[in-house]
Amino acid sequence: MSPDILDETTEIWFGPQHVSAHGWAAKLTLVGDFVVECDPNAGYFHRSAEKCLEFRNFRQGALIMERLCMLEAFLAEYPYVQAVEKIAGLEVPERAKVMRTIMMEASRIHSLQFWWGQFSAELGLFAMLLWPWVDREFFLDAFEELSGSRHAVSYSTPGGVKYDFNDKVLEKLDIAIARFEDRMPVMRDMLMGSPTFRARTEGIGQYTLKQGLKFGLSGPPIKACGLPMDLRKDAPDPNLAYDMIDWEVPVTESEEHPGESDAYDRMVQRFREMETSVEIIRKLLPLVPEGPIVDPKARGKSNRLPEGEAYGRVEGTRGISTLWLKTTEKAQTPYRAKIRGPCFNSYYSLKHLVPGAKFADFIVVFGSLDPYPGWWDR
Repeated sequence: MSPDILDETTEIWFGPQHVSAHGWAAKLTLVGDFVVECDPNAGYFHRSAEKCLEFRNFRQGALIMERLCMLEAFLAEYPYVQAVEKIAGLEVPERAKVMRTIMMEASRIHSLQFWWGQFSAELGLFAMLLWPWVDREFFLDAFEELSGSRHAVSYSTPGGVKYDFNDKVLEKLDIAIARFEDRMPVMRDMLMGSPTFRARTEGIGQYTLKQGLKFGLSGPPIKACGLPMDLRKDAPDPNLAYDMIDWEVPVTESEEHPGESDAYDRMVQRFREMETSVEIIRKLLPLVPEGPIVDPKARGKSNRLPEGEAYGRVEGTRGISTLWLKTTEKAQTPYRAKIRGPCFNSYYSLKHLVPGAKFADFIVVFGSLDPYPGWWDR
């Protein structure tokens, strides 16, 4: 082989047709087997959600939001609902607050199970795709029993929730959580004890806490650096129930590289996220009070909103999801809506994280950040 080949560069497109590219693409510049430049390209998954919101009334808007990421539908729809509640001045009943929170945490577990299986399969561990994907079906059964849909749940509505708990919902939710708790230790050992998995993730896609904050990361990618930054604790929402119980923000602090995060640390962090979600659900279930599930004035107040603007946000599975909403006097639809998902930042952080990595490790770095195209191609 001529030594001059090491000076040659090759440009290739990873996606959007690649099996590991789910509606996204990145142009990679290679020298041999190493990536020297990464140029993420958005725009392959666009649904014009912000414009669609301008043509939906204030009870329909949540449906647009949850379709940005149906894996975490209970969480994705909430920033819009919260913004409407602020402008309309709605009061959420206590029962609705607790039920919202429980289903948000169940949605978080389901989303992480999906990610965990997909990420494992992309590393060649196909058995670990099937195991969590089978278990997530039990959470989907509970979602279906509650809302009639397994993904597009349309649960939260301005002033409360649309559907009440019943015995069947609670039974299916308990089955899903019990199964998860029972199988979690086995799956953790199977994955984290795998020499193949550790070799593919340890030391890959590293960044410091300072770099992560500069990139604008939030959620598991920043908590994996040891920073307990979480909206559920830092800015408790009065219309949710996180402040009704004691719980701790899960973080991952690596002994080998404190203050830094690699792909393995981010996997560990997501296991801890799921365990915390189970703890929150278990503590809140006995606290569900009796009473209405929606503000009786909600329909009238949310039909036509006064002039105003509000900012809704939630600690989502992938980080902080937000929405800015502006209305005009007696508006039936928003004047403007601006969505900021957590994944735009994690997607474009690849520009800094991938150079220097091997081509085979590109999908490891990408998958460890768990970016979802709907959040950036909104």
